[in-house]
Amino acid sequence: MAAVARRRGTLRRAFDAVHGPTGRPRREDTTLLEDTVRERTAELEAANAKLSRSLEQLRATQAQLLFADRLIALGRIAAGVGHEINNPLAFILSNLEYIHQELQQKAQLSEQERQEVLEALAETRDGAERIRLIVRDLQSLSRAEDVGTGPSDLASVLRTAAKMATHELRPRARLVVECEGVPPVQGNGSRLGQVFLNLLLNAAQSIAPGNVEENAVRVVARAALPDRVEVEVSDTGCGISPEHRERIFDPFFTTKPLGVGTGLGLAVCHGIITSLGGTLTVDSAPGQGSTFRVTLPVAGAFAQPSRPQADAAA
Repeated sequence: MAAVARRRGTLRRAFDAVHGPTGRPRREDTTLLEDTVRERTAELEAANAKLSRSLEQLRATQAQLLFADRLIALGRIAAGVGHEINNPLAFILSNLEYIHQELQQKAQLSEQERQEVLEALAETRDGAERIRLIVRDLQSLSRAEDVGTGPSDLASVLRTAAKMATHELRPRARLVVECEGVPPVQGNGSRLGQVFLNLLLNAAQSIAPGNVEENAVRVVARAALPDRVEVEVSDTGCGISPEHRERIFDPFFTTKPLGVGTGLGLAVCHGIITSLGGTLTVDSAPGQGSTFRVTLPVAGAFAQPSRPQADAAA
């Protein structure tokens, strides 16, 4: 009993030392606690502000990286775009010269000559429209600003990317695009175009020039699930070895010679697709070609109802 009494006395003296004999916290202890809380709060606020600044810097760096990759893709197709523009431009100039001569040399045109001039004007208009479309496609890819996400016409995006990659593919393989009837997807048109243009250019570079009839690059889009669309970009190229396949989505990893590839293309594509709630995977083997598979969510307004919702509606 004496030992218990001594222990109770020791505990009481310790309690009084902190709270005082009345059982209430002493003023100096309360002040110390408040100062400690204020210091910790200030430290947390400073750490939160620093974290917010770092996040903003990360977002700005990511935007710059995306735009840099777009410019790289544009650089890779610059020669082809120049060729695509040069062809219609040549017959535009030729037709304008012919029309100018006809109108300058003849005060009055016969019905046949009038029809020939009108046909030349129609061809000139068609050529100018073709150039306008090429420039529009370039502008949609090269926009630096992020215009947000929304319902995007996936078929239109795929056709545009295919047109821009045509010059790179033409001496290497046949291009087959099957994208009719797919619903709009949730995404950003210019960024999706950047993804599929990169995949098409990579497919082209995996095939050596020549033997066009023996090689093919296929783009096939279809509804995969009630709320998903799947796009496959497959080629008959050289394929990817297993040790490289595990790393192809890593930033700055490339198997191309120095100065040819940056290693950013597939990493940026993977980042864009995952940020939209989709997936990007690859199946490949050496000598058997590659298939890149992209899945994207259907735009909300066009998504089909789930099975329980459909049953309830019925």
